[in-house]
Order: sequence, then C-alpha cells, then structure tokens
Amino acid sequence: MLQKKLYDCRILMEEVTHNKLKDNEHQNAVRRNNTFFDTYHKYFVPIVKGYAICRQYEHVSFSDKTIEELNKNIDYSKRTFEQKTVINPIKYQESVKKLSERIQSEWKNQTDEYLSDIKEELSILKLVSNEKQVIQKILVYMNNFSTWPVDETTVQQYEKAYEEAHEILSRMDFDKDIADFLKKVKDKNASLLDLNDAIISWIRKENLSGNIMLSIKN
Repeated sequence: MLQKKLYDCRILMEEVTHNKLKDNEHQNAVRRNNTFFDTYHKYFVPIVKGYAICRQYEHVSFSDKTIEELNKNIDYSKRTFEQKTVINPIKYQESVKKLSERIQSEWKNQTDEYLSDIKEELSILKLVSNEKQVIQKILVYMNNFSTWPVDETTVQQYEKAYEEAHEILSRMDFDKDIADFLKKVKDKNASLLDLNDAIISWIRKENLSGNIMLSIKN
C-alpha cells in the first residue's frame, strides 16, 4: 500500500514538473513574441515607412552601413513571420534601436544643412516682417520635416511651407544685401552707413519703417 502511494506521488510530482516546464516555456515564448512585435511596430515599421518617404528627396544620402543594417533587419523580420518563430528578439531589438538612432541622425543632419540657408533668411525676415506668424509656422513645419520619423502628414506640411517660403522671399525681393543689413540690425551692429538707396527703398516698399530701429553706440 505504501509503495503504491509513493509511486502515485512520484507520478504526480513528475506531472507537476512537466507542466511547470511547459508553463515556463509558454511564458518565455510570450515574452519573446512581445519583445519582437513591440520592437517591430514601435520602431521598425516607422523606420521602413520613413525611409521610403525620404528616398524621394535628393538632398539626403544614407550611409552604406545604414542600408546594410536596414536590409539585415528586413530579412530577420521577414524570416520571423515566415517561420512563425521568434529567435533572439533582444538582439533584434538592440539592432533596430541602433538603426533608428543612426538613420535619425543622418536624416536630421543632412536635412538641417539643406534647409539652413532658407531658414536663416526666414528667421531674419521674421524680425521685421508684418507676416511673423506665417513665417513662424513655415519654420515650425521645416523643423518638423528634419525630425525623425518622417510621415506623409509631415511631408505635406513641409512641401506647402517650402513653396510659401519661396513665395514670400520672392515677393519681398529679399536678397543678400537686405539679409546682411537685417542681420546687423538683429545683432545691434547696424548703423546709418549700412543704409543705401536700395535698402531704404525696400523698407519703404514693404512698409517696414516702423519695424526697424537703429541704436546709438555708447
């Protein structure tokens, strides 16, 4: 009788151990899946969508290392979906996050450089313009455009802002001499010697006489 009870107890313990192992494996699989899908949807999908949009613009050229890492993670993601098995998701997560940082840095640096001249002109013009709010909105959309990830809404806003910027600068005949003068005004270095007929004529034409002040040096 005792021997049978011991046997039944051993069988029960084996079943408990087996079930616990299965439960642990199930929990591990859930964690692996959660890590993969969280990384895929939160980081990788925006990277792929953003990259597809950014390729439309000639001012940016991503490095060979970035393209290599992008293709490697595309292959891993595709293979995971095909095999329906998640392998080493932590490594995938680390790789995707590094890719996100790299592509974000390359996009921002190159886009900021591409837009630097027109943004500087707009920033100077905004100081004296009667269209300060319009110009500020344009600058916000341009800054958003250089911020990763890029989406269709950001692109549409940027395209419209870029056209408006050129229209304002063209309509106001904003050239280098005027920009240099306003920059001196901004830095409080402008004097009457900087005023020539062309600049005075421009100020009057744009009705900006009340917006510009020259200071007296101490």
